Amino acid sequence: MEEGKRILATQLLDDNSHGNCSFFCENHLVAIELWKPKSNYHIPLFHTSHGRFTVPTTLHECSVGLPTFCNLDGSNLVNITQVDKIVTGDYGGGQVIFKNQDIKESINSANLSRWKQIYENAMNADREIRYIFGSEIKVVGKAAVSGFFKVGNMLSVDMWEPKKNYYVPRFHSGDRSYTIGLTAQACREAFPYLYPAYKDTLINLELVCEIECNAFGGLVRFAGSDFTCSMSHNKLKALKKLWN
Repeated sequence: MEEGKRILATQLLDDNSHGNCSFFCENHLVAIELWKPKSNYHIPLFHTSHGRFTVPTTLHECSVGLPTFCNLDGSNLVNITQVDKIVTGDYGGGQVIFKNQDIKESINSANLSRWKQIYENAMNADREIRYIFGSEIKVVGKAAVSGFFKVGNMLSVDMWEPKKNYYVPRFHSGDRSYTIGLTAQACREAFPYLYPAYKDTLINLELVCEIECNAFGGLVRFAGSDFTCSMSHNKLKALKKLWN
């Protein structure tokens, strides 16, 4: 099976704690649910044939998972591979200028002094081929249709608050900004081929290997995964027509 897109994601361990921010392959995707890791957060949970993943929700996760991005000054990460040049200031520190952009980010004196090493580390990292699952932010507090955006095209990452006490990563590329995909609607838009098994749960029919009927409806099993999905009689009847 081809891998499909490599989607930026944080692996979940058996106790639901977060592992490393890495990726999962789209073609390995079994199902998507929404889960609640803390009181005011509802975020996607991706079940795959290679484990469980969720979206990165902190700048630290992004820092660990994005080796070409670095905190140069302040509370954001800068994509070093997109930097064109450095302009030094009169009192230490300076500014980084991005390629083909009229956008600048500050760099403090400590990082300026070790810029050569920072740049070499970023350029020697694996070529960035992953995608962000997210939505373009059109106006403050509003998001456009969800989809996939190349990590390597992003200039910087910071945190934003789409609603009160709800902080998630935001990616910037020129005059456009993108938020991590967070909602069931975002999942439906980005993964339109997945089947709506029940509220806020989408499944991949191509990986269904068994349907077990019972008095309440049925249980769907998937190749290469321990994940199972209970379904009502009506949903199961519709699924069988598509599956067969």
